[in-house]
Amino acid sequence: MEAGLNSTSNAQKEAFKHKFAAGLLNPFSGMNLSVRLGQLALNILSRWSIKPLPPRPESGLCYLTIGSRTHWLMLRESMFSLYRSWKKLPTISVVSDGSWSAADFYPVFSWWPGKINVLSREHIIVQAQAAGERELAQYAEASGWGLKVASIVLLARREPVLFVDADILWFADPADLLGPSDCWAKPRGVRESNCYQHRDLALRFCPKVLEPPFVNGGILALHGEFLTPEILRAMVREALSDPNDGAFEQTIIATAVHRGAGLMPGNISLVEFDDIDRFCHRNMKREGYYSRHYVNWMRHLLYRDALKLRLQRSHRGRS
Repeated sequence: MEAGLNSTSNAQKEAFKHKFAAGLLNPFSGMNLSVRLGQLALNILSRWSIKPLPPRPESGLCYLTIGSRTHWLMLRESMFSLYRSWKKLPTISVVSDGSWSAADFYPVFSWWPGKINVLSREHIIVQAQAAGERELAQYAEASGWGLKVASIVLLARREPVLFVDADILWFADPADLLGPSDCWAKPRGVRESNCYQHRDLALRFCPKVLEPPFVNGGILALHGEFLTPEILRAMVREALSDPNDGAFEQTIIATAVHRGAGLMPGNISLVEFDDIDRFCHRNMKREGYYSRHYVNWMRHLLYRDALKLRLQRSHRGRS
């Protein structure tokens, strides 16, 4: 048992080793205080391994996510937040963008008590080709955005899928908001206040995505067809003109949501940026949000909140 604990801890420490930047302690460096605290939290989390957790009842839901090797620390903290807030655990399916393998992944995430399926980029591409989705296979091969869309489309055809980006933390169990998975026949998404859409693509296929409330691509629930084959093929074909432009992916997802079941309840996830520079930033539990999506420039707040969740768990464990 002790050897197993050490192996798990060592694998995490090796995977997340992070050189400490002494400048973070320099009060005259000019760095924003919120960013400084976020970087300090990142350093602490990179050195703080998670021990194997006790098993929980399983929900049977497929929790799908995707990421590069650089996303692993965020993913670990996202999964930890899921464990501490969900009553039943889903099966985790993680799609690799090609920067890591299953052999790399499993030792680092062996603390997770449930099942984890690792899917390679090649697996998704082959599945798309086998389904006759030539454009989708090309999109998955060309960019991470395409790989995300292809993964959702293919997996949701055969089982209930909750897709969640790796940069999301959970603060409460969303089971009641999501409802039974046998009602997930059409895609549902989450809202945000900003419009990050490809305007020309939207005007051709779904102008509604350019009107508030806007759709964020960080969470999507579905068990069925993402879009009609004709519209999916046409939109993906246009995305292939610039596959690394994330606005195409956001517009494809937003179109699926508007043509599908629409938006989930607003409190399922916060996607806002008004507290990016605050020392005292927004509190998800106090505001009644179930999760938060810390997109790109908000990552320092993810690490701050993740550290707070870890400290809360640690404190309860000592009491």
